[in-house]
Amino acid sequence: MPIQSKTEPAKISASEWQNPGRLRGVLEGKSLNTGITLLRYVTDVVGEGPTLHVHPYDEIFTITEGRARFTVGEKTIDAEAGDVVLGPANIPHGYQNLGPGRLDSLDIHLSPEWIQFNLAGAWDKSSVLVSAESKVNHDGNP
Repeated sequence: MPIQSKTEPAKISASEWQNPGRLRGVLEGKSLNTGITLLRYVTDVVGEGPTLHVHPYDEIFTITEGRARFTVGEKTIDAEAGDVVLGPANIPHGYQNLGPGRLDSLDIHLSPEWIQFNLAGAWDKSSVLVSAESKVNHDGNP
């Protein structure tokens, strides 16, 4: 017999976790008593994307619109709408909008909270579309 869940059904409306801007939304799993955190990233700018970074847990990227170029460790992976990319724990990764047009991704962090360490200075220049320095967010936000 299946074990009864300790969590209750819940709905989080878009207005409660999403907002305008590149980082459209963060929903940490701990707010729902679950082990998965969701991040939604959207940009219309070709070459723009999250800086090279690591997490102490696996991350699954789902491309819902557009195309992206990922750097995951030593690999460069091009992905498009419908594709899924895995970023293993403690492996540096990041991605950029390949264009043309909008990139929309829903990133699934296998953790109840978002933990990220940015490593923009370590970008392999051959795998990125724009300079690594442009990936550094100097206001302290990811």
